[in-house]
Amino acid sequence: MLSSKEIRKMWLDFFASKNHLVVESKSLIPQNDPSLLWINSGVATLKDYFSGKKIPPAKRLTNSQASIRTNDIENVGVTSRHHTFFEMLGNFSIGDYFKKEAITYAYEFIFSILKLEKERIYITYFEEDKETYDCWVSLGIKEDHLIKGTKEQNFWDVGQGPCGPDTEIFYDRGDKYDSRGIELLKNDIENDRYIEIWNIVFSQFNNDGENNYTELITKNIDTGAGLERIVSILQDAPTNFDTDLFLPIIKEIEALTKFHYDINNYFTKDIKQTKINTLFKIIADHIRASVNAINDGVKPSNVGRGYIIRRLIRRSYRAGLSLGIEKKSFLYKLVKTVKDTLIYDIDIKNVENIIKEEEELFAKTIKDGEKLLENELQKNKKIDANIAFKMFDTYGFPIELTQEILKEKNIEINLDEFNAKLKEHQEKSKSAAVAGMQKVINSLALIPNKVSDFIGYDFLESKSKILYLLDEENEIKNTKNDEEISYVILDKTPFYATSGGQNHDFGYILQDNNKIIVLDVFKDKFWNHVHMVKGKIDKNKEVSCYVDAKKRINYARNHSSTHIMFHALRQTYKNDVIEQLGSNISFDHFTFDFGLDHRPTKAELRNIEKIMNQYITMDAKRNYIITSVKKAQELGAYMTIEESEYHDANQVRVVEFEGITKDLCGGTHVASSGVIENFKIVSVDSKGSGIYRLRVITSKELVNEYLTNEIKEKQNLLFTLIKNNQDLKEDYKFEFDLNIPNCVFDKEALLDKYEEIEWEIRNDYKKFLKQKNSEAVDISQYQSQLINNKEFFFVSNNDINQLRKITIALRENNQDAIVIGFLQTKETNYFLLVTSKTHDSSVIFNKITKEFNGKGGGNPLVSQGSITTNLNEEDLIAKLKEINNA
Repeated sequence: MLSSKEIRKMWLDFFASKNHLVVESKSLIPQNDPSLLWINSGVATLKDYFSGKKIPPAKRLTNSQASIRTNDIENVGVTSRHHTFFEMLGNFSIGDYFKKEAITYAYEFIFSILKLEKERIYITYFEEDKETYDCWVSLGIKEDHLIKGTKEQNFWDVGQGPCGPDTEIFYDRGDKYDSRGIELLKNDIENDRYIEIWNIVFSQFNNDGENNYTELITKNIDTGAGLERIVSILQDAPTNFDTDLFLPIIKEIEALTKFHYDINNYFTKDIKQTKINTLFKIIADHIRASVNAINDGVKPSNVGRGYIIRRLIRRSYRAGLSLGIEKKSFLYKLVKTVKDTLIYDIDIKNVENIIKEEEELFAKTIKDGEKLLENELQKNKKIDANIAFKMFDTYGFPIELTQEILKEKNIEINLDEFNAKLKEHQEKSKSAAVAGMQKVINSLALIPNKVSDFIGYDFLESKSKILYLLDEENEIKNTKNDEEISYVILDKTPFYATSGGQNHDFGYILQDNNKIIVLDVFKDKFWNHVHMVKGKIDKNKEVSCYVDAKKRINYARNHSSTHIMFHALRQTYKNDVIEQLGSNISFDHFTFDFGLDHRPTKAELRNIEKIMNQYITMDAKRNYIITSVKKAQELGAYMTIEESEYHDANQVRVVEFEGITKDLCGGTHVASSGVIENFKIVSVDSKGSGIYRLRVITSKELVNEYLTNEIKEKQNLLFTLIKNNQDLKEDYKFEFDLNIPNCVFDKEALLDKYEEIEWEIRNDYKKFLKQKNSEAVDISQYQSQLINNKEFFFVSNNDINQLRKITIALRENNQDAIVIGFLQTKETNYFLLVTSKTHDSSVIFNKITKEFNGKGGGNPLVSQGSITTNLNEEDLIAKLKEINNA
């Protein structure tokens, strides 16, 4: 069974072998594209290449892009394949290959790489697109597996601009998912049997806006394949949630509650279990979206993206309450597991802290809500739908919790009235979040050309005039209160707008005595700096602007470090062509992606740090050179993917650090390399297909803080490891004093010493464990029994470790036998089942637990859980004889 990580890599490797450039998954936050609330597809980050605004780094591209869609959160957990966070696999051609090649690649990948059965694949195509039909037939697809579709079904068109037919690839999961057959696909009926796994769009025509179509000179290919869907098919999972992308998270949740997730409930459809499964799915889905969005810089709040993440976290928390995880933070504990299921670089500690804070805040909200309910009951002796909805809408108080509290007091609430109010509210705001940023784009259309100047290279403060003050749709004269969100364009601004890999400045604007917080800064199509602000503001009054100076200098340190480190990488890997494949520059760290034929070694990373610190000691002067693109190239300046947006500018800026490097860049930089102060690579993550991401911090303060925390964590780990060794060998001692003061060692040297110590202690543990496990287990007393022509062993033991040892030993010595072990506890019988490779333990386990009121799970090799019915060996043997095909 292929893992999700293997499948993702297979996709990228396959298209890389077809001369596609692998493009890393970009941030979930759109860069310089306020028309999007989230990156919601694989092509969303490549739009500028297709539109011609930017020159693509290659004509053939492929990616696995992290995406978020949140316009119908209510469906998550209810359907089999609906998610807020998902990955889109894509292959793209920008004026290169077209239909024949795209279809041939799809055919090869599906049948030669994924090795899916040809009888399971069905394909739809636009009824007028004979070329696509002929292509599929020529490759060997049977005519009865090709289904024609109408323009509404198989033609991608947004009303004006490039458009064209598409072909969609479906996998037939068989009768057990729906017995109605191919008519489901022919009539475009929603179902769980025929799963769309791939959509290939042929951008062939131009629509003039009045449905007059002309052939495009330059044709493009845009595809999208759902990773979660492909994984579920290859792992034979009833739903996307029953795969290795979600099950590890679900298992972590199970450890926190008495309830269990049941994969087979998809078929058994037990109503009570369906509700339980839905709660698990909601948490697993929402925590994936929340972790990745927070890691990309979104914090829970009451506006924009932050509001959506707050809603996801609170919806997950409510689901936890329903699972009996009562009033305590638990979501943050799932962050590491989320990271482990994906390939993305996650700042675990930071994300955990943010989620935990939000959980604690919501827990307080629930506490405050209970007080409000009590006050309302004292006044009116009841809670009507208006109050219940206000609790839900204004305070985020779950209606389920309101019901539970009222039920304890024998008070009922009219849910029909509540649901009517909720529906009315949803109707009004259903598309507000998604449409909001599009409205902003519409309002920015009021601005005819370039009107504002960026002075932030030289100044962090300014006196500025407001040229435009806008809400989401119109130009306005003022905002009404301190919480209102608006968009401001100034005649001059010191605030840097997100571009070139560097995130926007933070700070505030003062007008009279009103402090207006800067939430975001981005560029419109004329490169005006648009400030998304919160606060009371009057268009006709001058303002004072103040950039957060501490954050700005850290941005500068990190941006300069990306360029200088790029040079250090080229020095370290002299025999390799090192290309920068992406960067994300924040004020507290930066990431840098590059391709390499092997994972960077510890020695190589140390060499990069050594070179960087030499450059910092040089205190090389920084110069800006304003020139043309041609002259910049003659100077030997590097131009990365992020800086490619400057390709068509008449004037560009080259950033030079004397004696080190020259790079085309529009970001903010330190005056000399010495200002960087210190440099530390804190992690290396694989992005797949030979792409690695370095996560780096700079400045004395942040590096010192990081090393201090690492030392504390390593000390705690070593104490734990020593304790584990002592559990196996009581007289175990370790000579090195772990409480030695940090000042005795250089912090880097101390961490190196701890690494050596950890290796020694872990080796000792392996040795002790091997000795303990090698102790012989006497299985001679156990005799097998034949039940329905199958050989069974029964083991009863009061020591769970001995029970495991005995059952494993019996299994290894009796390959065709089924070994059942159990021990009596105070409340339940602990139950363990181990089988040979010729039997599936989970099948037998499930039958037994069903008969004896049990729960648990496992895999074909071993399953375990508990049963609440009193049980002895005779009862079990009798019942096994009754179970058909035991």
